[in-house]
Amino acid sequence: MTEKEYALEINRIKIDPIIFTQGFVPGCNIDICGGQCCDWGVMMDSNFKDVILEHRYEIQEIMDAHQPKNIEDWFDDEIIEDNDFPSGKAVATEIYNTAGGNSQCVFKGEDNYCKLQITAEKKGYHKWEIKPKYCIMYPLTIENKILTYDAEHSLELNYCGVHHPENFTNPVIEVLQEELKYILGEEGFNILYEYYLKNYKEKIQIKINS
Repeated sequence: MTEKEYALEINRIKIDPIIFTQGFVPGCNIDICGGQCCDWGVMMDSNFKDVILEHRYEIQEIMDAHQPKNIEDWFDDEIIEDNDFPSGKAVATEIYNTAGGNSQCVFKGEDNYCKLQITAEKKGYHKWEIKPKYCIMYPLTIENKILTYDAEHSLELNYCGVHHPENFTNPVIEVLQEELKYILGEEGFNILYEYYLKNYKEKIQIKINS
């Protein structure tokens, strides 16, 4: 995609038009998908580790028996240079083997729910306060300062992956309004959504419903 095709830029992030046209499931439903998108861990800003570790005791308290409670086992040792993260450096969460033999993110419990989100809610915070941004954003990602659809990750998924378009009911932008507001801010989202309404909504709705 050429530079001129990114007609919209919000908070210094270019917007890939695919978010207006790519279909997605009605919304996150752990009971249906089992939180499969969490099974490989997630990349986060290296400084965000400190945000999580501030709540380590509360997180450890609600972890399942098979989840590693030693904070040394929570994050990968390798630091990745990546300018899409505020500090320019990123680190991944580790994975562990559940009692059933599955591999998944160290913060995902055997009930398939995120212990970071549960901890935040128990403490009265916003549910995503101590959750890495890219967990919140899926199926969106930011690559080279471009907000786009995470097609590579989608190949690995069942219910909400690209191999099952029969589950897609609306464009990503319609389904992920709460997530986009959290990432872009209310004003940023309003700019994005107005652009979508003006340039895409009518023809995309016809395409999806036909």
